[in-house]
Amino acid sequence: MKLKVEWFSGNRVDLLENGDAYLPAVYEAIDTARHEVVIETFILFEDPVGRDLQHRLIDAAGRGVEVDVTVDGFGTPDLSAAYITALTDAGVRLHVYEPTPVVRHLNPLRRLHRKIIVVDGRIAFIGGINLSADHLESFGSKAKQDY
Repeated sequence: MKLKVEWFSGNRVDLLENGDAYLPAVYEAIDTARHEVVIETFILFEDPVGRDLQHRLIDAAGRGVEVDVTVDGFGTPDLSAAYITALTDAGVRLHVYEPTPVVRHLNPLRRLHRKIIVVDGRIAFIGGINLSADHLESFGSKAKQDY
């Protein structure tokens, strides 16, 4: 099957390297969202990046923006009850894909590895960057390299 791809005028693609370029762009999109924010990610840590994101999502929900966040239960196992409650009390819909690995799968580690953020159906972020501080240069020599 041959896939037909069309490019529509007025669109553009920007390559964002690592969290230092990616996160400010994501934050700006969330901060200016008017209708919806949809996030799917393997990892969301309750670190400085995760807490900053949490505050921005709560603010967006407070402005009447529909906010849906889906995380992988294996990649994001340690969010505190307080972190989760703050999001859900604000109206953020938090979904956890398979909170624990299911043995019945042929491959029990087949997980949700998507990293997708869509804001107002007009701005999308895709790639390999998780929502965690280890994608920032300030993390040091063990910072992850991704686009």
